[in-house]
Amino acid sequence: GDNTVALGIGGDGKGGTKRVMVVDRERFSDLICKMLSGKYQTTVASDGLQAVRALQTSPPDVIVVEMSIPGNGLRLAELVGISPKFNHIPVVLTSANPSMDIVLKAKDAGVSSYLAKPFRPSELASRIEQALTEPVVAPEPSAEASPGEQGAAAGAEGAPAVEGAKRTIRDRVKKIDGLPVFPATHAEIMKLAKSENATSEALAEQIKMDPSMLATILKLVNSAYYGLRKKVDSLKVAVSLLGFEEIANLVMSAQVFQGLGGYKNKLGLDLKGFWRHSVGTGFVARSVAKKLQTEAETAFLGGMLHDIGKVVLDRFFPDYYIQVMGLVKGGEMSIAQAEEDVLGLTHAEVGGQLAAEWKFSENLQNVIMYHHAPETARRYQRLVGLVHLSDVICRTLQFGSGGDMLVPQIDSAVMDRFALTEKGLQIFAETAKEDLEAAESFLLALG
Repeated sequence: GDNTVALGIGGDGKGGTKRVMVVDRERFSDLICKMLSGKYQTTVASDGLQAVRALQTSPPDVIVVEMSIPGNGLRLAELVGISPKFNHIPVVLTSANPSMDIVLKAKDAGVSSYLAKPFRPSELASRIEQALTEPVVAPEPSAEASPGEQGAAAGAEGAPAVEGAKRTIRDRVKKIDGLPVFPATHAEIMKLAKSENATSEALAEQIKMDPSMLATILKLVNSAYYGLRKKVDSLKVAVSLLGFEEIANLVMSAQVFQGLGGYKNKLGLDLKGFWRHSVGTGFVARSVAKKLQTEAETAFLGGMLHDIGKVVLDRFFPDYYIQVMGLVKGGEMSIAQAEEDVLGLTHAEVGGQLAAEWKFSENLQNVIMYHHAPETARRYQRLVGLVHLSDVICRTLQFGSGGDMLVPQIDSAVMDRFALTEKGLQIFAETAKEDLEAAESFLLALG
């Protein structure tokens, strides 16, 4: 009758019975499995976390998820969409309380279709068939490719056409519900800074667009780090004292800090420790860059922003990230490994895609994407290696918290690239202690 459905050829192009994962409360998942019995193999999960674990061990052909599950059905759909391992799996979202808002958010999350409860077995079956026969569609493609799209990043096995998959992920990351839009100010300032007729008035004008930003910049300029003898209270003076690029970097640091940092979490990332680690790595990177005669200003920003993917995962996927933090507590596992185990993706991948979406310069995108594996970066390996080195130094000195207890090993290729010996490394670590004192005053000003 009405609810029989032919077994079409599904998303993986193989015949045979397709696997459907049902993520819902028990009485509903039982009912849905009954509706599907005989046509599909079904597995069940009662919350988002169980679902993500099951995805790792036996990925299904389709996921049917209820909006109101613990872990939030929409967040699960987003997580699947931004994961290089899973973003080819279509998701059907169901809800007992449909609203226009949910429908729009579901569309942004890349959900294959949305089904209001109660539904008839035939309706569900036809949505599943539709999901199996249509490829997972990316949102509007982005104009330019990120480094992650140019270099097929790790973890994309099993996903169709890596290049397209990477672009899809970037477009999904940008649609994460609640993610702040990055203001164009930094790009504008850098454009101004590079133009022949740049004036400090024009730059001051640009930053005045945002009063809270102006206040933060002046606080940073007056922090003990710069050691200016007289208090600076005009941006024009700040620009003439510190130069365009330095002010542009301060603006970008402050924007990321304000945009991503203003939230409360209970059990996830130690946020205070996280920002300490970020700022500390920025300061160490700047000083190491000067010694190695590499672009010191970009190194500062790269160090400051290398871990932004952690905050995105912690802030928008808290139910899932708490599990990541639980895994690293014992001190046996790195945070990147725990992310891979729990979520099927890492903070470096998410951060790299976000940096591309926010139009950070390409060298910064590479730093964020590849700071754990500097030699796999297609370009800017010197800068990426330098931030990798600074990250490890900062963690060795236990300034702030990278989220786990394990200090990563320095990539031997980075040691070779900079012709560094153990003794040379010791010297860097010694001077880094002074840099971290400077970072302390910068942190106070950032608030």
